[in-house]
Amino acid sequence: MTGIITDKKNAFTKYLSKSLRLSALTIATSLTVGQISCAPIVSNVGYVFDEETLNQVTVGSSSKEMVRSIMGSPSTIASVDGASYYYISSRIETNSYKKPEVTDRKIVAVYFDDNDIVSDIGGYGLEDGNIVAFVERITTTRGKELSLLAQLFGNLGRFNSGNPNALPSN
Repeated sequence: MTGIITDKKNAFTKYLSKSLRLSALTIATSLTVGQISCAPIVSNVGYVFDEETLNQVTVGSSSKEMVRSIMGSPSTIASVDGASYYYISSRIETNSYKKPEVTDRKIVAVYFDDNDIVSDIGGYGLEDGNIVAFVERITTTRGKELSLLAQLFGNLGRFNSGNPNALPSN
């Protein structure tokens, strides 16, 4: 009788140990997947800064062409007189379902004088930026606003038979 009890006890112990291992594996997998899904997605966008290339640009002696050959094409050029080059880099993080957030921004502004020689180099960051509120306005157009039914049935009776070059009749 003790042999049967011992066998049942061993079988129960094996079952319990298998279910505990399976439960532990399930919990570990769930935690790992949970951690991976909460990790932010990081995107680096724009110009890739290198201190050595920036140090090659000298105030008072480098020309626009030299700056372009050393640093490459700028991210943007001043729109009024073209006397400034801007090299912009941003770091954007996206956490799960939230909207992307800019966590870091570096801007190097290279200013030129009237002879297209570098007059100043400025560095700006995310804290230097200003938030601009855009005003959304809708310009209405003249004409009729047709309902769905008017659009669907509005062309009934406007078809010509025969001549494909003919204009629809009014």
